[in-house]
Amino acid sequence: MPSRDQIQNQVMLLLDRQPCHGYELRRLLNPLVGEIEMTRLYRILKTMKNDGLVDVSKTKGPYGPERRIYRVGPRGERYLRGVLKDAMGIVLHFYDAFRLHSFKERLGELEEIRFERPEGEILVSMVSPLMMGNKGMKMMLHQFGEKRPIHVIGDTTVWEQLRTPFTRVEGTLSDIKCRNSQFTEVWLLGTPHRSELPSAVVEMKRVLKEKGVLRLVAPFAFFDEPESPTLEAFMRLTATHLFPDLGVVEGSEISALFEQLFEDWGIVRFQPGLVEFWGVDVPSTKRDV
Repeated sequence: MPSRDQIQNQVMLLLDRQPCHGYELRRLLNPLVGEIEMTRLYRILKTMKNDGLVDVSKTKGPYGPERRIYRVGPRGERYLRGVLKDAMGIVLHFYDAFRLHSFKERLGELEEIRFERPEGEILVSMVSPLMMGNKGMKMMLHQFGEKRPIHVIGDTTVWEQLRTPFTRVEGTLSDIKCRNSQFTEVWLLGTPHRSELPSAVVEMKRVLKEKGVLRLVAPFAFFDEPESPTLEAFMRLTATHLFPDLGVVEGSEISALFEQLFEDWGIVRFQPGLVEFWGVDVPSTKRDV
């Protein structure tokens, strides 16, 4: 038996195309969710009306009796955006699993020593749920914790699961409660909200030691402008501008920020969309790997 949420989602999608009466809705719903009784459908529609998701009007039927016509209500558009966001989140989740399986041999390149790495403390912030679920990333972080002191700001769930020793840092990405020039390496795993990203990068640069490295690993960063209205372009632009907390970003925005703040900076593309942006707090020649 289809759940109430399944029926409600499909009703909203159908009504977004055109208004329908009850029996027409049932006819359209059956191939999508399975057989549904009219009494149950009307109960759901009544609840949706009370919630402001649908509006109801009456019109004369072809054989005399009035019909109730349902259409998207005042809260319907917001609801549909929520459905779209959930769907995109599911697609990104499974795409990340597919991508990791297909390109997992390159994930180890995140560990390559491309910079002079003096002994010292590391600060890590895990801001993306996708990064939290990445097994390769977890393994790499565990190895880091075995070699150097780890400090964590924000969510510490991964570190508790790994049982890796760490020190919790109070504050937020825009206001880290620690002294200037404390860390030799700062890792930002995932991308904060677009409005918070500039202040977060500035603050993380503040806590870097001289020659320290800031490394921002974005799970979904894209650079080339879409050339046609494809499904991929729609998902990318919609996720970037409507649902920034999903972690999809325009790579050019982050590149411009690093170019502004670091004389030595660059990018490394590991997998489609998985990009590391790095910046060293010393003058040097810009590189792009």
